[in-house]
Amino acid sequence: MKCIKNLFYVLLLNLAVSTAYANTTDNQTDDLSPILPGSQLPFQVVIQLAPFQLPVGFHSGVVGVYRGLWVFIAGRTNGLHGFGPDPFPPDKQNRNIYVVNPITGIVFSRSLTDPSSGLSQQQIDSLTVTSPQSYQEGTTVYMTGGYGIDTASGTFSTKPYLTAIELPGIIKWVKRENDRRHSVAKYIRQISNPIFQIAGGSMYKIGYFTQLIFGQNFSGVYTDNSNGIYSQQVRRFRIIDDKRGLSVDIWGSEPANPNPNFRRRDLNILPVIQNVFGRPTLGLMAYAGVFTPQGGVWTVPVSINEMGYSVMPDPNLPTTFKQGMSQYVCASTGLYSRRQANMYNIFFGGMTYEFLSNGSWQTDPEIPFTNSVTTIKIDSNGNFSQYLMNNQYPFIASTQSNPGNQLLFGAGAYFISNPYAPFFTQGILDLDAIHKPIVIGYIVGGIQSTMADTNFDSDSAASPYVFTVTLVPQQIQ
Repeated sequence: MKCIKNLFYVLLLNLAVSTAYANTTDNQTDDLSPILPGSQLPFQVVIQLAPFQLPVGFHSGVVGVYRGLWVFIAGRTNGLHGFGPDPFPPDKQNRNIYVVNPITGIVFSRSLTDPSSGLSQQQIDSLTVTSPQSYQEGTTVYMTGGYGIDTASGTFSTKPYLTAIELPGIIKWVKRENDRRHSVAKYIRQISNPIFQIAGGSMYKIGYFTQLIFGQNFSGVYTDNSNGIYSQQVRRFRIIDDKRGLSVDIWGSEPANPNPNFRRRDLNILPVIQNVFGRPTLGLMAYAGVFTPQGGVWTVPVSINEMGYSVMPDPNLPTTFKQGMSQYVCASTGLYSRRQANMYNIFFGGMTYEFLSNGSWQTDPEIPFTNSVTTIKIDSNGNFSQYLMNNQYPFIASTQSNPGNQLLFGAGAYFISNPYAPFFTQGILDLDAIHKPIVIGYIVGGIQSTMADTNFDSDSAASPYVFTVTLVPQQIQ
């Protein structure tokens, strides 16, 4: 998009900064911004069950797209983790690569433990982790970190690897095309560095640099109230990849000192276009996240520019936006209107601190599961507002744990854009070019919960469902 200048320097003049702010609750702020009705937005969304589903559920992994096929790697095949002696069972780490044809509904799969993979056990461990970071450039998916088992020692850790995954070759191996000539190892390049040792963050390439944003380095067995080492920063580096060898230039990899306000993981970090002096400007926005040092939620978004510099408004200012919903990572997407210079990010279900119950707004420090859909708008003046959409996930009753309960979706799910929808850049939809209802993408997998607040591991599971998302333009009421 030629008109986009990847600069956020002007924003740095208006946003503060690096002080840790005190409050009287466990959350970042005591108060929250109003949640407005979705009827005030120029669109609605409709979520419908797709005509096919996955053979198993999975979540919190990596997805790539090649010639219309979806490729899923890593993640987990059970539901929300527990806090017992085995909260992340190794046998629930996804050891298969799945290739999905969304047109026919046909799903191919093959285990990384297949002898033909050519992978070492260390490589298999690094490709079956939970909550790695990834992005796709061309036909290559780049993946960092993630949390999982080290089979040799039996211990758990966050992996220090950057992996380049070539989708065309991976698909051939999974589909057993020319099987004798292919192995997974042939299409994977990997290097190790502590800078990549992150789980629960996000990774994007904007301009020349890759940014590894927030997250934590956790080692050992996950227990209640346990914490890893949060990065509290954006790590910046250049990936050098000639398709034969892989290296990185880590000069200037830490453009800002660790900031206690960036102690965040498992959050939604999305590309945004904002109006800066009349110019559409590309950057990133980190929304909410968990957990504060007291175990609460973060509420004030963080802006990140192309150089990796991150800034946050003063939470104590009455004009600062405080996010009430969608604190945990979920299926999400973005739209931009050049005509109005407004940016919209949509969050599909997941887990939320604030929610509407019996006509009144409630909060729950347990951050319950929800089927609600929310949208955050950034207007042409940089002002934020949040909306509860009119529609949510369709009703699907649990047939296993807590039978009859409505399943709650979205947490750790994948949003895969419809390649035929109109886009600007970085998957941001061109809202002005949508004049009639159009499928903008698909929600795949994630955690399905039978209860808002779970009590047992069996209360949730990995979702095998696929949903279509239709955007419906509407006149603002």
